Amino acid sequence: MLKRKLSLIEGTMYANGFGVVNVVSGIRIKGNIPEKALYDALSKVQKRHPLLRVTVAKEDNGTPFFVEQKNISEIPVRVVRRQSNEDWEKESIAECLSPFVLKDQPLARLVWIKSDEISDLIFVCHHCICDGKSVLNMMDETLRLLAQPNLDIGTYNSFASVEDFIPDAIKHNKANIIKVQVFAKLVKLSLNILCLKKEIKRDQPYFLHWKISREESAIILNSCKATQISIHSALSVAFLKAHQQIKQLKSYSRLYCAVDMRKFLPEVKEDMFFAFPAMIGLSLKAHKTNDLWAQARTFKEKLQQEINKIDVNKIFMYSNRLLQTLPKMTKYAKAERGAHDFTFSNMGKVSIKENYGILEVEALHSPSTMFPFGNPSTLFTTTFRGEIGFIFTSDEAFIPKEDAMTLKQNAMQLLISSTKATPC
Repeated sequence: MLKRKLSLIEGTMYANGFGVVNVVSGIRIKGNIPEKALYDALSKVQKRHPLLRVTVAKEDNGTPFFVEQKNISEIPVRVVRRQSNEDWEKESIAECLSPFVLKDQPLARLVWIKSDEISDLIFVCHHCICDGKSVLNMMDETLRLLAQPNLDIGTYNSFASVEDFIPDAIKHNKANIIKVQVFAKLVKLSLNILCLKKEIKRDQPYFLHWKISREESAIILNSCKATQISIHSALSVAFLKAHQQIKQLKSYSRLYCAVDMRKFLPEVKEDMFFAFPAMIGLSLKAHKTNDLWAQARTFKEKLQQEINKIDVNKIFMYSNRLLQTLPKMTKYAKAERGAHDFTFSNMGKVSIKENYGILEVEALHSPSTMFPFGNPSTLFTTTFRGEIGFIFTSDEAFIPKEDAMTLKQNAMQLLISSTKATPC
């Protein structure tokens, strides 16, 4: 049975059990979904992933642990009568803000917005057990089981501790141990002062969602291919430049990129639940030219340099030592505005298929979340059915929704006008 300490990132997302940090993603399906088939599919998915069978408990010193529950309830399903294509937005916002009952229920649930011909399925998981890729994988597994009820999706064992990933030669090196101890003491001293700051109220959250047509998406993607620029870098630069154009907003010309740590951990497969991204801060430096593609090329090179510098062993050693400071880190995070404009999570072309047997996936809504600490402004993007989809989440206290709409318009205009000047 699984019992392990939460990692630092997992613990931060857990938010000491008082914050609500959920990952939400939805799909619109054309076709009839048998009720029993859906429940059976969710049951198989839950049996496959250990983190869908855990609750969080605290030891006497406050350290949070994942504890696998032998008799945990099945993944709850809330059924809503479908009225329109906009129902998913209202339900998604509600699910982003609704806490999980951390007792005898799993840290995942489903909202089924149901009609005879069309359904919206909204998958919701606590961020401490998964990232956006995990939720999309859960979605894909559920759909595959709806199409093939007898499909065997297997099982796997979760790792016992992040320390398992660190080679003994590095973990037990005396110099490394001393560095980590000194670092932890400095952080603890700093937090004793920083956590005295007053919490910033984040009680007016919102999100914007939109998609670029298949034709315009193709033009943008082809322009990126022609110039050998990643869509990630092009979007990063477009939104940073767009942010600079809004005079009433303070711009740091800086964002944080969420990088999937699975690529550094062969033990963690692509289809496993995992919640440990690396966050890379990048700034939009002054450039000789105002050309978006030239700036995006520089941005791409810098991002790759930073990814190449990632030392997984160092990250795990330092973060593991900081677990004892989680309560103060959470308190500090709720009082901090952050020195960046937004966080960017680009899922790219997703693995969700357009058809699963007789079921057709008409639309995908990018995985998103609403953070109750730091700067909550986050841009999420996915590409599905040839369309680039966006969800931007924030709070009125950080970026007023009216300014967020201007940000969207400016970024799209910059991106599309730049592609027209670029030969494909």
